[in-house]
Amino acid sequence: MSYEDTVFGLVPVKEAGSWELLEHFLKPVLPHFNNPLVTEICVNRYDEMYVEINNVLERVDSGFASEQKLVEFIRQLGIVLKQPVGADNPELDARFPNGARISCTLSLMTPAGATFSLRCKPAKAFTMAELVGLGALTSEMADYIAGRVRGAATMLVTGNTGSGKTAMLRACGGFIDKRERLCTAEDTLELGMREMLPNVVAFEAPYREPKPGVRVINLASCIRKFLRYRPDRGWVGEIRDAAACDAFFQFIYTGHRGSAASLHTNGPDDTVPRLQYLMSSAGLISYDLAGRMILGVLDLMIHCSRDPRYGRKVTDIVEVRNGELHPIFVYDVEAGKHRRVG
Repeated sequence: MSYEDTVFGLVPVKEAGSWELLEHFLKPVLPHFNNPLVTEICVNRYDEMYVEINNVLERVDSGFASEQKLVEFIRQLGIVLKQPVGADNPELDARFPNGARISCTLSLMTPAGATFSLRCKPAKAFTMAELVGLGALTSEMADYIAGRVRGAATMLVTGNTGSGKTAMLRACGGFIDKRERLCTAEDTLELGMREMLPNVVAFEAPYREPKPGVRVINLASCIRKFLRYRPDRGWVGEIRDAAACDAFFQFIYTGHRGSAASLHTNGPDDTVPRLQYLMSSAGLISYDLAGRMILGVLDLMIHCSRDPRYGRKVTDIVEVRNGELHPIFVYDVEAGKHRRVG
């Protein structure tokens, strides 16, 4: 198959015209999208746009000519991706061919007008050494993580939105033995593990509007598929619901140590209760049993945080031993440095 290079990445030649038309509708945003320093573009309404550079989100003097022009872009995006947007489906979550992610709404969901948030594809995937150089963690912390990954610790990378969870999970992948076979599952492909390991199968479960008689492919079904692909480990990007949470821990319980996932939480103390809530909310097991199952297989938690005071940092590394949490490293905000605990 022949491909054509567009501003959104390589696309099949037969689809190039549709992507070029999409580029036309996105003109007000393209200068920021093409700026390698911009990591996020947020459109709150057609005439209100913010961009993030170096962890700072600031309003810019850019925007769409009208609400109609913004809606035209969102509808065209839905057409290109075969995910129609309209009164029956006023939202869209999608991935561009170059890996950038976008989430859109129409005014049925956001009464002030159509919106979108565009997470730009980073120019490069950071190694753990580069994250150390950026001050996200210390070399001692990196060495500790490397040892735990090589030792097949089952772990979670947690944090708030934009804290660097995916970057950390990807960097951890650099310590996996290249003879191992890895399966990954995400709603939207971001991990990019195929770029660093030779034997990887990446599953994606992008949002699709359910249709009668059509099986919905979601994150949980992708994780369950792992078992038929002879994996050594399974890594999951962003657990969000009960089904995916249950599928991930059931996979671990089948003997796949060294697996990992990312999760939105406020901190290590909130992580296990959040997982318990997700697993028990499906109504299959009790809250207490969910807690015992989670603590029985989880070995390590790495918590990332994005904060105006210090940017993006790994603020906590916590071991799970005998069902209890033991802090190993913390970030001292007042002192402005990481320290080892105990």
